[in-house]
Order: sequence, then C-alpha cells, then structure tokens
Amino acid sequence: MRTTLRHTALALIVGVLLAPACARDPDPGTPAAAAEGERLMRQMSDTLVSASRFTFATAESLEHPDRSTGRVLHFTRTVTVRRPDAMFFEVEGTGDTAIDVSAFYDGSTVSLRNNAHGIWAETSVPGTLDEMLDDVARRYSLPVPIADVIYSRPYEAFIGRDTKGGFVGRETIDGIECAHLAYVDNLVDVQIWIPSSGQPLPRRVELVYKQVPGAPKARIDFTSWDLAPPIADEVFTFQPGEAPRQVAFEQLVTSMLSMEEHR
Repeated sequence: MRTTLRHTALALIVGVLLAPACARDPDPGTPAAAAEGERLMRQMSDTLVSASRFTFATAESLEHPDRSTGRVLHFTRTVTVRRPDAMFFEVEGTGDTAIDVSAFYDGSTVSLRNNAHGIWAETSVPGTLDEMLDDVARRYSLPVPIADVIYSRPYEAFIGRDTKGGFVGRETIDGIECAHLAYVDNLVDVQIWIPSSGQPLPRRVELVYKQVPGAPKARIDFTSWDLAPPIADEVFTFQPGEAPRQVAFEQLVTSMLSMEEHR
C-alpha cells in the first residue's frame, strides 16, 4: 500500500512539473509552429464550412499608402451569408470616412446601393458565392477583404500552395486571448488571430496586398458571430429604396474606391 501511495504521489508530482512544458506553445518558425498554425486554420475553416448560414459584424480600416491624401478609411460592416448563393452586407463609414453602401447578392445579380448619394447599380454574376467573389474581383478590382471567410473553403482561400508561416504567439484582443498566426506568399501577407477558447472563428485579420500598387493594408476586427441565425429571403432582395438614380456598376465601384462625391 505504501509503495503504491509513493508511486501515485511521484506520478502526480511529475505530472504537475511536466504539464507546463507539455502545454508550451511552439517557437515561431519551427515545424511545430507550422503544424499548430495548420491545425488552427483547418479548425477555423471546418467550423465555417459546417455553417450553411451565418452573420457577423466588423470594424475595418483600409490604408492605401500610394494615394496623395494618405488617408486611412475606417468603417463598420454587418454581413449576412447563406450558402451557396446569397449574401448581404451594409458598410458605414466612421470618423471622417464618408461611405454608406448596401450590397445584395441573390444568386444571379450583385446590386450596390449608395445610400449617401441616392444612386444604385447592378451587374449579372455567376451562381455561387465563390464564383461571384472571383468575378467581381476580376472584372472590377473590387476589394472584399472579408471574402476569405465567405468562400466555401476558407482554408484554401487563406492558404495557397506557396504560402509559408504558422503560429507566432498569443495576444489579447479586447480582453480575449487569441492565437496569433502569420503567413506570407507572393500575393498577400496575412495575419490572423483566433480565440484560444470557444468557437475557433477569426477575431482579427490583417492583410497586405503586395501586388497592388502601394501595397494597401486592411485590418478587420470580427464580432457578433452567429452560425445559425434566422434569415428571411427578403434580406437578399434588392430594392432601390431612396436611391432613385441608376448608374453604371463601374461608376459606383469607382466612387466607392475613391470616396469621391457624386454631384
């Protein structure tokens, strides 16, 4: 009995001493850090893939260093997604950023409504979210920084064949401890913060678009994730509302990107 007790006590002591070492985070740049990043990214992606519909909110900034004004745009966004072919979001500027835009995708058409200037536009697009996001990016160079979490396979949207990186540490964002991941490739540098506990959904994403002149930077803080919200079909149905004047889609996109006033 005494021998058994001694062995049990010794095992407990060894376990306590070894527990911190076993739980220690991997050093950045090591194969273990790459593996941990892979695990967390796939966990995040699998969680989003399992949701047929979801909503979230963001606070975003966009910095375009090559523009003469040197302004940093600040705005909030509320997003509703229903896979595979419906999305709605509203963007509102904060501070000195003058933007108030609603966007609708119903499986065949993308409609934009500039609520501040009373104009709207629409264009025909392919029939899935993935195809639509690729199409508007190709045809109009319209940046949608939130797109990577909306694609049907977020992991593949974030991580390409030449992407390198992984776990780099832990940081606290608005009181939430997060794993910090960083990745680089030829097109974009990405940093992602995923909560250490609870749902493995992005808390923050930072992007540097290296192939765009000036290498613009975007930061997105995510809040209010809901992976099973009630969503009515009407959410994705566009109505001009108080925007009576239709313009060409290219014109409205250009105005959004330049933040120029319509007269």
